[in-house]
Amino acid sequence: MSTELLKTSLTFLKNAVNNYGVSPQNIVEITNIGTLNDGDDFLTSKSPIILSIINIEEDRIARNPNVYIKNETNKPLVDRFTNPAQHLIVTLLFSAYNQEQKTENYTEGLTKLEHVIRCFQKKNVFEVAADNAPAKLILEMESLKFSELNQLWSMLGNKYMPSVCYKMRMITIQNDERPTKKAIEKFTVGLHDTPNKDTSVLVETIKNED
Repeated sequence: MSTELLKTSLTFLKNAVNNYGVSPQNIVEITNIGTLNDGDDFLTSKSPIILSIINIEEDRIARNPNVYIKNETNKPLVDRFTNPAQHLIVTLLFSAYNQEQKTENYTEGLTKLEHVIRCFQKKNVFEVAADNAPAKLILEMESLKFSELNQLWSMLGNKYMPSVCYKMRMITIQNDERPTKKAIEKFTVGLHDTPNKDTSVLVETIKNED
């Protein structure tokens, strides 16, 4: 599994929005909306849509209880143990940023924000591949109440901007490091007739798995 699945997913969504419609447009910028200030000159547009992650949580419903995966060796060992894959719910915020606080930038940002909504209304399920590790992205619009919006923008330390929030599900994170463990290959039981000794002895052959 790729170690850059989150980064790859955000870039994929950025390109999906930019390429939606008749002709490609440079609409979305990936950065932290909470750190932006007026006059940020690294942005390529005066009225971009800022894509930010505002929360990451575990998708407990999609948790897979199976903690064993198939042993890739031909040896008669039990399947090797691994932690279950981690399915995440990533909360995304698309914000219409007005860099120069101009009316024309504000209205242009609203048009771009509507473009984002239309894009994910038409298609909200995507498959991405990072290092040949496919993952499915499912986007669902999240409706926030006024109190929740107030808490969100207070947390971000910024004034409210026209924005739309999406829950992105089914990001899968799996550690591919193979754990080192010992497995019992075989055991034998020997019986002894000596009265003063144990009636049985268990002999184990322990071997480290590659």
